[in-house]
Amino acid sequence: MNKALVIDDSLMMREVFSKYLQQGGFNNVEKASSVAEAQSTLASYQPDLIILDVVMDGTSGFEFCHKLKKNRETCSIPVMICSSKTSQADLMLGDIVGADAYLPKTVAQAEFISKAQQLAQNPVHCKLLTGVTR
Repeated sequence: MNKALVIDDSLMMREVFSKYLQQGGFNNVEKASSVAEAQSTLASYQPDLIILDVVMDGTSGFEFCHKLKKNRETCSIPVMICSSKTSQADLMLGDIVGADAYLPKTVAQAEFISKAQQLAQNPVHCKLLTGVTR
């Protein structure tokens, strides 16, 4: 069905989210433990959905989401942030950087799968294309 990329520095969370995605019909799930690894993966892999943590060494998930959404080649890939950071400010920042969904890491499996399927099946419009990069 769909392809996904899970970016999280926690091996356990990468495995949990990958399992959820596979149970939700995503038959091709790639995993990255950092933004640098994700960028390398994206050079040859075009996912239908990106699951992204916020707190990681180096580039944060917020920064990476913003970069993805300002790039003409990646702006239409839905990004679902899954993070332990769930304050109103974090949710607002997720919206500002262009995230298509923001769920807590404690999300129920059914809700996670439902949101992932919804995002992968509905087109995403590039909304942050001001100052687009390549």
